[in-house]
Amino acid sequence: MRVQELYKQVAQLGFEDSLEDDNRFYYAANRALLQVNSIRPAISAYVINHKPMANLVKESTFSPIERSEDLSFEVTDAKAYYFEADGNGTLYIERQDSASGAWVIIGSQELASARRFIPYKGFIKKDGSFTTGLVRLRFVGEFLYSVRNVAIYRHIYSNSAADIPAYEPYTRYDISALVPDFLSLNSPPISEDAEYERLNQNYDVEGGKVILLPYSVEGCFKVLYKRKPQEIENTGLASEDEAVIDLDEELCSLLPILIASYVWVEDEPTMAEYYLSLYRERAMDIERRIRNATPVTIRNTNGW
Repeated sequence: MRVQELYKQVAQLGFEDSLEDDNRFYYAANRALLQVNSIRPAISAYVINHKPMANLVKESTFSPIERSEDLSFEVTDAKAYYFEADGNGTLYIERQDSASGAWVIIGSQELASARRFIPYKGFIKKDGSFTTGLVRLRFVGEFLYSVRNVAIYRHIYSNSAADIPAYEPYTRYDISALVPDFLSLNSPPISEDAEYERLNQNYDVEGGKVILLPYSVEGCFKVLYKRKPQEIENTGLASEDEAVIDLDEELCSLLPILIASYVWVEDEPTMAEYYLSLYRERAMDIERRIRNATPVTIRNTNGW
């Protein structure tokens, strides 16, 4: 359905050829658009390419390590690091001299927190350039301190420290921030492997919009979400507006009576109430059919 057709239908429901205020029509149309869409929201997909960067530190550091003495992690040919620390101390970034075997400080970072873990990250460079050979992170603290989620990476995504990934048991993907038309999650993530199955474990959800995928699992995962319909843009001349409304035809058929109930509520309250009751009746019928529909099971990538 096009906007101009919707406009004419709304006007005719008030036994008129046109409406007095196009702005009022657009406001009512967009309000109705969201309400009607909630009956059967359109579904879109976002694919997460979940491939956590390999950590050169072999021991697990997801659990906090509490120390009151030096703590170090040694790796070869590293470019970046990430960790979280609670307490006061100093991180020394050191490189082993290949000739003498002595450790040489090539960078440092002060650690300070008030009883909470703070993330730190940076590049491992000597005189502004990436280095090769054996390097280590050495933590020094005069008092009790804790570190966790320590990672040292051989690869980087860019020259920006902001792109150094956090090392954590679960990676959080805020779908509402990744797509502009997010309404709510629709189903568990779908693994895009040969089986094309919905996950029933090894993931979690926070706040109804954030997908948590574990570090130990990698792959592409399709997230299905209910999306907002595209807002009807106010062109100022609804009777000639040829924009297509972002709803399927069955749902579009509900728009005129719902908009009419909004538009005529002041001038013709009885008529407006009638159209609203008619809308509710038809909406309930569609919802009933949705509830009674047989769900489709996805079997594999070759078909349904």
